[in-house]
Amino acid sequence: MITTSQDKIDFKKSTKCWICGKDFIEGDKKVGDHCHYSGRFKGGAHNKCNSLFRKPKFVLVIFHNLSGYDSRLFVKFLNVVGNGNIDCIPNTEEKYTSVSKSIYDSEKKFNHKIRFTDNFKLCQPALTNLLKIE
Repeated sequence: MITTSQDKIDFKKSTKCWICGKDFIEGDKKVGDHCHYSGRFKGGAHNKCNSLFRKPKFVLVIFHNLSGYDSRLFVKFLNVVGNGNIDCIPNTEEKYTSVSKSIYDSEKKFNHKIRFTDNFKLCQPALTNLLKIE
């Protein structure tokens, strides 16, 4: 966790959990919460709130009609970029419902997963019906 001297002062003075907004009461374990991507200090939090407030296991990227797109070219490009595994949920040999790419740093310590999914398979109405036009 990356903290500045001001962050330490703010943590000691904090009377409310930055996640749930409730006051700290006697017996609560106050912990410092931080961003698991950048390491930046966010604020004081209840231990339970901090435990439940986790980073997502993947970043979701939604394509409209991914399986209708020539997705095999997309997957082929993903295979070239970075070092990591590709997982697919195929419809056919050339069309995929979902594609995931694991990304590691050079020492294979930092792992992120990007998941590309087809919202057209999940949502059948026309795209224009989904937009709120006023």
